[in-house]
Amino acid sequence: MIQEGKYRRIVVKVGSNVLTREDGRPDTTRISALVDQLARLHGAGIETILVSSGAVASGRSLLEPRTGRIDTVSARQLYSAVGQVRLMTRYYDLFHEYGIACGQVLTTKESLSTRRQYLNQRNCMEAMLAAGVIP
Repeated sequence: MIQEGKYRRIVVKVGSNVLTREDGRPDTTRISALVDQLARLHGAGIETILVSSGAVASGRSLLEPRTGRIDTVSARQLYSAVGQVRLMTRYYDLFHEYGIACGQVLTTKESLSTRRQYLNQRNCMEAMLAAGVIP
């Protein structure tokens, strides 16, 4: 357990393997347990940032029965586009149970490629944290 007052901010990174079951579908029990832990940190006054993978896996499990197994860049983009909404909705619903708002910041290497872009991303995250929102 994290000692209260020791940390001001924590970044938690979870990958697709953590968020999905063996069959590729979202592991709602594990996602719920993750949100429970993050809500406790948030409630202890620790600024909490969630960096989450899982959009492609979430979309694939939903669409693959319709599309068949395809593994192209456009297929991953399709799965990600659909899965991101599904994943964020799940996070939103779970955090909402604790009265916590969460928000999405889409970041790529290109989003951080210039000082100006980096500062825009940082300022967005700082504003979210200041408002008590979990990015």
